[in-house]
Amino acid sequence: MRRLGSLLGFFLLLVGSAWAASIPVGSELIVELPPLSERWQVSALPPDFLVKEIAEHLGHELAAEGKTPSEAEILKVAEKRLAANEAFVCNPASGSCLLIDFSPLRPDEKAPGRRQVAASARYAAEGLADEEGLSDLQQTAAKANLPGSRHVYRIDARYRQHGEPRQFIGYVGFAQPSWFYLYYTDSLADPADLAEMEKLFQGVVVRPAGGR
Repeated sequence: MRRLGSLLGFFLLLVGSAWAASIPVGSELIVELPPLSERWQVSALPPDFLVKEIAEHLGHELAAEGKTPSEAEILKVAEKRLAANEAFVCNPASGSCLLIDFSPLRPDEKAPGRRQVAASARYAAEGLADEEGLSDLQQTAAKANLPGSRHVYRIDARYRQHGEPRQFIGYVGFAQPSWFYLYYTDSLADPADLAEMEKLFQGVVVRPAGGR
């Protein structure tokens, strides 16, 4: 049974042996996730293994710059970087994780059009090439559908990180009043992970809070 103490207001519905999740993002939107098997943990806080993984990459980056912060300092930076996300859907056994990030428009910012969302997805895809330890990158980006969104594009990528194969799926989009980024990294340690995550993407819905 997954730990419920770190869900911070998430609503979970038990469906047979699986969980469906309703996640508030800001005050105006709800993200509805379809049922997931008990292999996955849904949390508002990043799991320890993910914090350590991000910290390891940060340590390599800082060492390449000639910087030598303490382990505690690197972990703090990793936690701060991950804090931008509203939720994490992770399989701690395999290390595969989905990060959910919603960023509201600034008061002076206009809602983006399709071209702006496409450009943001393209920049995100290009940014993968700058990740620490990444090589053999192959990627595509294309228009996609996600109920409740105004515009959305999907990024698919395969690569190696420190020699280990990885697969990435990203959804970059806009649902009034927020940009959103759903970033999934598959460790390829468990073939079932990718199949279940594809089902999640087929069933995820963004809706107004309060059902408006």
